Amino acid sequence: MQIAFWILFGALAYAFAGYFILLKLIAPMVRRLRKPHRVDDNHRPQISLVISLHNEEKHIAQRMDSFEALDYPPNKIELVLGDDCSTDRTREIIRERIKKNPRIRLIEFDTHQGKTEVINKIVPQLTREIVACSDANTFWKPDSAKLVARHFADPRVGAACGHMELLDPAGQNPEDRYWQGEAAMKMLENDLGVLLGATGGIYMMRQELFRPLQSNVIQIDDFIWPVRVYEHGRIGVYERGAVANEEVSHTVEGEFRRKVRIGTGDYRALKECWRLLMPWKGWVAFCFWSHKVLRWLAPFFLIALLAVNAFLLDQLLYQVLCALQLAFYASALIGKLLSGQRHFIADLFRVPYYFVGSNFALLLGFFKCVTGRQKAAWNEKAHRTPVTTSSQP
Repeated sequence: MQIAFWILFGALAYAFAGYFILLKLIAPMVRRLRKPHRVDDNHRPQISLVISLHNEEKHIAQRMDSFEALDYPPNKIELVLGDDCSTDRTREIIRERIKKNPRIRLIEFDTHQGKTEVINKIVPQLTREIVACSDANTFWKPDSAKLVARHFADPRVGAACGHMELLDPAGQNPEDRYWQGEAAMKMLENDLGVLLGATGGIYMMRQELFRPLQSNVIQIDDFIWPVRVYEHGRIGVYERGAVANEEVSHTVEGEFRRKVRIGTGDYRALKECWRLLMPWKGWVAFCFWSHKVLRWLAPFFLIALLAVNAFLLDQLLYQVLCALQLAFYASALIGKLLSGQRHFIADLFRVPYYFVGSNFALLLGFFKCVTGRQKAAWNEKAHRTPVTTSSQP
């Protein structure tokens, strides 16, 4: 039992801290040894920016404003909007804009199919070299497109993504701290030549590498499509300077439903990308296991750790460790009770609440994945709250 306890503890410690520390040690050395890909600041490939929509009348005009503000040759970029059976004024707003800007295209779907199926049907129709993907509530800064696109000057690059800045006017959502940690990890993995999933609101890939995904189940397209380029012998790149903005929900509760959906797709990604877990895939396999798989297994490790600990209470050390675990879960409960408040104590307890809530959402996602209970089609509430404070990207 003691061996099992420390294996579980070690796996959790490595997944949430040890891996990052190890990356900090090895990434600088690998960066100096590996051959960097070619970057050409003047490279401007033809781009189709694809967005799947459903009932986005509140901010589709802002999204089109953001597209039109991009510092990219107008004749080399288009916006393709796939409307997934909206029942509000989304289509009307888009049609009015198309009259003024022929670079915007609308493809209408009269049955609600879900984001994956909409993209599955749109992308094969496109003829431009690069497909860019984003969301209706994500706003790119003007230089973002050219900063990401310049990496495709090297034929080895199959996918590239930018950085997401999560706006939180209240300054209290722990998602921002988590996202900053993920960005730091992406930078280090980038030094290894690994892009382990893209930033969903701002990523690009070569159109020739696109492969449709099964659309009647939840799919995390911004993970699967960019990662699959490694199966074709290409690489992915993280461009920290290309920034997009998106506003987060102010509470953990506001993110919970979205995280359950993402968790469902995470486990699905294991089936889609399992070949990249093989040891001979090198750094990709190392990062995949360390950054993703162990974290996806964390809910089960946490439950098992507490259960195993219960059989070791005849020793003082394990009594203390059990008490610490129970205290952590109690602090998460306090965080839930204080989640609507804004002060230092509430912020302190919000961290364990966020951690426990995220792992619980992942656990629910697993059961929805294996039982097939999660619908593939989404609505406008499936993503984060849109930016409403400004029309500027």
